[in-house]
Amino acid sequence: MGLLVRLFLASSLVLALALAQEPFADGYKAYTDAPRLLLRPNRLRLLKREREREAMRYRQFDAYIANRQDLEENAFAYALAGKVYENPAYCRAAADWALKPKFGDLRQLALLYDWCAELLPESQLTALAARLRAELPPPDSIPHLRDRAFAALALVDADGNWSETTLRSTVAYWRETVAPAIRAQKPVNKRDLYALVEFLHAIRDNFDVDLRRDAAQFFLDLPLLQMLSYYPAGFPGRDNEFRISFYTTNTDPDLTLATLERAADLALVAYDTNAELAQPLQGWLMQDRYLMRGPSGIAYEFLWANPYQPGLTYHHLPNSYHDRANGRLFLRAGWEEEARYMCFSDGKLQVFEDGARKLIALQPGREPIEIGEATLLVGEPGATAEVKFQLHGLDREAWYVVGLEANKRYDIEVDDEELYDQATDSGGILSLDFQKPIEGAAVRVRLSRFRAGEPTQ
Repeated sequence: MGLLVRLFLASSLVLALALAQEPFADGYKAYTDAPRLLLRPNRLRLLKREREREAMRYRQFDAYIANRQDLEENAFAYALAGKVYENPAYCRAAADWALKPKFGDLRQLALLYDWCAELLPESQLTALAARLRAELPPPDSIPHLRDRAFAALALVDADGNWSETTLRSTVAYWRETVAPAIRAQKPVNKRDLYALVEFLHAIRDNFDVDLRRDAAQFFLDLPLLQMLSYYPAGFPGRDNEFRISFYTTNTDPDLTLATLERAADLALVAYDTNAELAQPLQGWLMQDRYLMRGPSGIAYEFLWANPYQPGLTYHHLPNSYHDRANGRLFLRAGWEEEARYMCFSDGKLQVFEDGARKLIALQPGREPIEIGEATLLVGEPGATAEVKFQLHGLDREAWYVVGLEANKRYDIEVDDEELYDQATDSGGILSLDFQKPIEGAAVRVRLSRFRAGEPTQ
């Protein structure tokens, strides 16, 4: 059975499961023992073993910690070291830093409280708890949902009623507002992706409830979307290479975003190691030159990377993806790092080859562009415009037409086949998938004669 068929079947199954939301077994009371956030028993044991074995990621992490160097997120990093090393001095150092005036990073405060409660003096615990309650944000964004869940779970033992109330309103906002928007293909900002995966971990690890079910198709596609959104070649940072996701500005890549995206990918594999695309994603991630060695990424690398998790080759994956939620199209000639890469976004077609990005002029009627297993065509808006092409006669063919009117229905007419229609996305992209060989058959694409049930003039 081919990958695309397996993905279709998995998609159907997951979407069916998504129709019924999972209940919380006993309200929103957490019965798990601390640490409740990210360092559940299996992961904590893994990190302790990594320390005993003096594994590569541990040595890199410890080089900062043992020398008391500053990292990008000191409370997070030193609290992690304090718990894994069972060293109260590192927890106290994390608290001294976190409790400085105007620090304001609720996530790090919650992790510090959860991981180091047994290793901190009562005065620091009291101050941390007060900050967690006082600085709780409203449930109005994905990072805020994560922060609220973290704060509530950190304070389960200190204030159970407050914890339950906070978790109830947080999950309600997810299910009533955020998840429906994702199901309706509202894009998730890449800067929020890591916070989203941490939120999933926090709820699943303490309530055995998988919130992916509330937006099942998005999470099924997410690993492949992530991999295809990166340029093929790595970008040299100061301490390691980074994979850089597609961007349009005339600036250097944002390495802070690149760090968070790698952290999100690592955490995604850790969330469900048996998922269809988890093992190819693991194979994609476990390349030593992308190991984050710098002060901004090493704590994430040590926390999430599991070099013992089997990784499969990703070279068999599809090399095109239509990101309907964002109105974008990703195409690559192959999975090699020198492969040609194209992305259509915001009405612009960008190509990456020979280590450089450049724009390609959109010229309606130009020759089809073949890249990998896909073929791209440039259309034009307007009721009289028509796109014509001939199929190659392959068992399966992926054709994409860009430059059309956004969110409109188009008639697709194939020789000797029944006429059908299909809608473009918000970026004016039409995705056509021909699943049987029709050698030499002509295809015509034109704006539908009926819009919202009314004949066009």
